Amino acid sequence: MAVEFDDHDMLETLIKHHRSLHRIPEIGDQLFETRNYIMNAMDGMACEFTTVVNTGICAFFNKGKEFTIAYRSDMDGLTIPESNTHRFVSRHPGKMHGCGHDAHMSMLLGFAEYVDHTENMPYNVLLIFQPAEETTGGARPITESGIFEKYKVIRTFGLHLWPNIPKGQLSTKGGPLMPKSSEINIEIKGKSTHAATSHKGIDALYIATQYITDIYKMQETETPADERTLLKICRLNSGSARNVIAGKASLVGTMRAFKLETFDFMEERLNDIAREYEKRYGCQISVHCSDGYLPVINDTALYKTIKPYLDKISYYKELPEAVMISEDFSYYGTKAPAVFTLLGTGTRIPLHSNNFDFEEEILLAGYEYYKLLAHIN
Repeated sequence: MAVEFDDHDMLETLIKHHRSLHRIPEIGDQLFETRNYIMNAMDGMACEFTTVVNTGICAFFNKGKEFTIAYRSDMDGLTIPESNTHRFVSRHPGKMHGCGHDAHMSMLLGFAEYVDHTENMPYNVLLIFQPAEETTGGARPITESGIFEKYKVIRTFGLHLWPNIPKGQLSTKGGPLMPKSSEINIEIKGKSTHAATSHKGIDALYIATQYITDIYKMQETETPADERTLLKICRLNSGSARNVIAGKASLVGTMRAFKLETFDFMEERLNDIAREYEKRYGCQISVHCSDGYLPVINDTALYKTIKPYLDKISYYKELPEAVMISEDFSYYGTKAPAVFTLLGTGTRIPLHSNNFDFEEEILLAGYEYYKLLAHIN
């Protein structure tokens, strides 16, 4: 028989977890203090623990069923000095939970308490506390660890705080939700010379500006008009003096697309245009695109299964269109049907800001969402 929690009591529990975790942000997979906190919070619960990605935790609750539903929270913080002045600021200088992962963990810990006290559930439950979302991508090695096969996971759910959605509102949609993302690094090698004898040099700065113009034009005119894509160069470093032609230029940026074939086409065209420029200007250009994360594609059949239940929630509203931020939650969808959901903070304070914050009562919305999902057959 399920043990019912008073909402006020659970909110106090969620806030306690959130503030405790907010004080101890750690980076990548070196989350030893965070791991200890989670293990202590779950001490005595009837679950089986597995260590993943160095300091990550998978907690399996056996409800005597054949199949399992997984729920994921990321764990890691950011290398950002916090500017907030509330009572529970980061105790780790230069590090901060500026993306809401502390909130994600607190909601999953509250849900763990519910699962531990609830007998009548249609599926077993696997809680995934994942490191390295912000760095090397902890989701992929978890999906490659065999744990999904071991526990026969048939669905995976996750959520993320979202500043541009009204406070406490849950939103998602079927199909593409977040794009594949890649970091772009482009190096242009020309030939430096005094500006007075510029005809003897190869102006890497000029070439860089022309290259940016051409790849932007490619993204606008050569990719499918009905697909959202993104290609932006956000930093250009070049030159050493006001009267010396730049011999080198370095460009860094990001490229995103919802379809892998479109992403591959754009990457190929970056290299094609670079080769054309080498012939035209006599320069050398290297183009490197990181592997990045796969696109987050919410399983349409699973979304149709849960949507009638979501529609009964006053604080749910279907997301009108996909968002352009990427997430390594995408890898869970390669193992089982998955749905990723956004939980609004309503603050419009951007993710990864040094003053990222939210009203903690929204934690209860995420907790109730997980409870709802746990009872959908």
